[in-house]
Amino acid sequence: SSGINAEYGIYNKSMMNMGGFAIQFNKNSFGLTPAAPLSVAGPIVAGGSATTALPIATSGAVMKMEPLLKVQMAMKNDIDVFYFECVIPSYVLFVEDGNIGKNIFPQTWREIPDEKESQFTLSPLNKSAEQVEQVLNANNLFVVATRKGGNGETLIFISLKFTNGIWVLGELRLADGTSPNLSLKTHTVAAIPEVHSAIQLILDA
Repeated sequence: SSGINAEYGIYNKSMMNMGGFAIQFNKNSFGLTPAAPLSVAGPIVAGGSATTALPIATSGAVMKMEPLLKVQMAMKNDIDVFYFECVIPSYVLFVEDGNIGKNIFPQTWREIPDEKESQFTLSPLNKSAEQVEQVLNANNLFVVATRKGGNGETLIFISLKFTNGIWVLGELRLADGTSPNLSLKTHTVAAIPEVHSAIQLILDA
């Protein structure tokens, strides 16, 4: 199991009871697909609502989407079929074996061409370097190593792996009184904006 779940809130705005639910995903960048049938308790009465959780597998058909994390879905019931799409947060796709190791990190960083590196200035932090390390590790953004730089800087070296095997390496520079700087490197540059936004979101939480 991927450990990924989608939560749905279903609201019946029709004048009839609604039942017989099923869901299907279109091809998407990470092969996300329902791992079990959609389970909704009983028919939903007119004006009523229900919530349900759907386990997600990563074994579905793959097609690169724009944006990368867009998933199109169709949900049917005994009244009609409803089509919708969502953009999933990238951090739910970071796997638990994404620590590349401090011996392999420098060599892999050098092997990725410089044109596949992007640099960002993040919003100011309200966390210590130790708190940053804890929150990154807790979200499968693994701290491979840290070291002290000049002027009291702390350098945090990060690695992560997506469910489909894409590796992304990062260097986060923290210094008192200035906004953090983030460098990201990967052979799959389409993943960089998603990782950047995930790291910013996690650090802001």
